Amino acid sequence: MGEVDLRVWDRLRSALLELRDAKLRLTLSRRGQVVLAEGELQVLGSVLCERCLGAMPLSLRVPLRVGIGESEAAVEALDPELDAVVAANGRLDLQTWLEDEALLALPMVPRCEIWVEGPCSVSNMVPPQVTN
Repeated sequence: MGEVDLRVWDRLRSALLELRDAKLRLTLSRRGQVVLAEGELQVLGSVLCERCLGAMPLSLRVPLRVGIGESEAAVEALDPELDAVVAANGRLDLQTWLEDEALLALPMVPRCEIWVEGPCSVSNMVPPQVTN
């Protein structure tokens, strides 16, 4: 696992209540004009639950399998199933790309477990009772 520089992840930090840690496992291999990147990004923190407004633990595991090249066409020529990451002029800002991947993996509407009965596991709120 590699370390990620969380100091530069301002966009993700603003989307979460807390950003505790991020780890990266990434294998790079050159395939002609394309670099194949395979691995996993792990992000730990907390996010606001849209159901109870409590601080909900967040543990993201983002699988990574992308082709990094100067054009999408170069990546597609290697493997049309790969997600393409464009490295303009042969350069890629690794921290920005990883932060983008983490942002895309966030839940659209984060919610704690669906209440069946009893208090919420995040906020300890009791589900509202509906009466006729």
